[in-house]
Amino acid sequence: MKVLHSALMKYASSGILNQMTWELKAAEKLNLDWEVVLYVQEYNANKPSEIVKQWEGTSRLNWIKFRQDYYKWLLEQSRFFDVLVLRHSISDPFQAAFIKKIKKPVYLVHHTLEVQEILSDNNMKTNIKSKIEKYFGKISLDSAQGVIAVTNEIFNYENKRTKNKFKDKIIYPNGINYDDNKIQDDRRGDIPELIFVASYFSTWHGLDLLLKDLKNTSENFVLHIVGNLNCMDEQLAKQDERIVLHGHLSQNEIQELVSKMWIGLSSFALFRKGMKEACTLKVREYLRNGLPVYSGHKDIFPEHYCYYKVGEPIFKDILEYARIVRVVDKRVVSELSKEYIDKEQLVKNLYVHLKDSIYDAGM
Repeated sequence: MKVLHSALMKYASSGILNQMTWELKAAEKLNLDWEVVLYVQEYNANKPSEIVKQWEGTSRLNWIKFRQDYYKWLLEQSRFFDVLVLRHSISDPFQAAFIKKIKKPVYLVHHTLEVQEILSDNNMKTNIKSKIEKYFGKISLDSAQGVIAVTNEIFNYENKRTKNKFKDKIIYPNGINYDDNKIQDDRRGDIPELIFVASYFSTWHGLDLLLKDLKNTSENFVLHIVGNLNCMDEQLAKQDERIVLHGHLSQNEIQELVSKMWIGLSSFALFRKGMKEACTLKVREYLRNGLPVYSGHKDIFPEHYCYYKVGEPIFKDILEYARIVRVVDKRVVSELSKEYIDKEQLVKNLYVHLKDSIYDAGM
């Protein structure tokens, strides 16, 4: 079975680029006939990538021509593959037309609750965009062979848009590359050290909720915050000597800092995006490095898994969990997390699921 996984984007974001690059490397290690292409309008040529295909058009503002050329290219490529896996292109009538026309099975990959996310910025432009997504997104879903979602919540949301057309639930969470994984464990002393990492702390990270709970505890701990904050959160954080603001750090600097931490923190306000579940790359980076996670939302981990704890942004509960997992070797945490977050295992599972799905459909 030959598979093409393709995504259409204006820019190649680092997170998506990493996910798709790791996917290709995993497929190569598994000897799968699997290609990965990120088709972009603009790309920094100083950072070569084997998966990026840059649009050959010239006008940066030509939204229509960019998409027309992409689906023309995709139609030509489809001759060489048995299955197309497409990252869902939001509010895209050209995608809907393409899937209706093509004879090959198409699976759409969904990473968010599209309409709700669009409407999180409530203005005239987003209201129009949401209506386009409601209409053409549903046509795309109705014409697709199946839906691939990063969480159960997203699958159920997309399936509801088609009146539960899809009986086969395919979950393909974000993963991380375990190659050359070196665990560093430099925890010292009895004072809990916690870390919260984001490139920029958006409202859905819920950092404000965590900082507001500082007044409710006099316990001794250190919270390291890595990333850029808005003015209000920064002002609040600077009022407590238990908070250390690092700003932006390189991956090597974060790695060194993580080696000293007891646990990592993840988002506490997904409800602000209308979501209850997520599978962020940051959580996977924590776990690969042997760092248990305390988070405000569900992920893909089963309930018996001990190193991802869901709870409220309350320091009393966070510190209690930190002391429980403090005694666990970080290499153990990393190894026991691997089956859930290793990109190679996730790609293998997806390939088998796709093959079974197509077989069951009689294709």
